[in-house]
Parts: sequence; C-alpha cells; structure tokens
Amino acid sequence: MGKKDDLERMHEHAESLEKSIAGLDHDIERVTHDLAAGGDAGQLISFLHDRHNLQLGLTLELGKVEARIEDLENLIREEQEQPQEQLLTDQLQQESPVAPEDHLDWFKQSLAENPPQLDELERAEQSMLQEMEHEPAPEDHLDWLSGRR
Repeated sequence: MGKKDDLERMHEHAESLEKSIAGLDHDIERVTHDLAAGGDAGQLISFLHDRHNLQLGLTLELGKVEARIEDLENLIREEQEQPQEQLLTDQLQQESPVAPEDHLDWFKQSLAENPPQLDELERAEQSMLQEMEHEPAPEDHLDWLSGRR
C-alpha cells in the first residue's frame, strides 16, 4: 500500500502548509494593525516583506504538493479500475470473437476467376515503356517563354 501511504503523507503535508499559510496571514494582519497604530514603520515593513515572501514560497510548494496529490489519486483510481476494465474487455472478446480478416479477399477471388493473360501484361509493360521513352514534342515545352523578350 505504498501509494496510499504516500497519498496520506502528501495530504498531511498539504494540511501543514495550509496551516502555516494561515498563520502567516494572521501575522501579516496583526503587523498591519500595529503599523496603522503607529509602530516602527521600517521594522514592521521589513517584517511584512519577509512574511509575504515566506507565504509566497509556501503557497508555491502547496500548489506543487496538490498537483502531486492529484496525479497520485488519478494513478490509484486507474489501478483500481484496471482489473474491472480488463474483465469487461475479456467478456466482450468472448461474446464477439473476431475472425482473422484478409483485406485482399476480393482481389484474390477476382484473380482466381479471371487470371490476367500473359499478352495483357506484356502490352501494359510496353505501353508504359513507350510513355517513358516518349520524345518530347514542341508542344510539351513551355511556349510562352519564347514569346517573352
């Protein structure tokens, strides 16, 4: 149960961070009232600055912990759902077995019924060779280029 223990520790850490942030909020509010009452402005502002920076750091850390908590919760949920999904998949496969399908069945059947004649293949090859060896005619060239000057 390592993941659940890690999750529990992360929740405790997040709760601890939230309490620390709330404590800093209280300190900042108290010092703000002291500043308004006429306390030493330089010292109180320095204290506020330090507390605010500490609060920002804790808030950032809390965000990271909450993201890890969410990731871990999703992982645990997926692991719990996986056996059920596998069972459903197995049941589906048993109910509707898939036959091996040959996508060329239609072509094989057509060839068996009407095999190509050797002379057809030779003619097709000859016509392809003739097209490849075709001498370019003047109309094959770009005539519009000759008219430009």
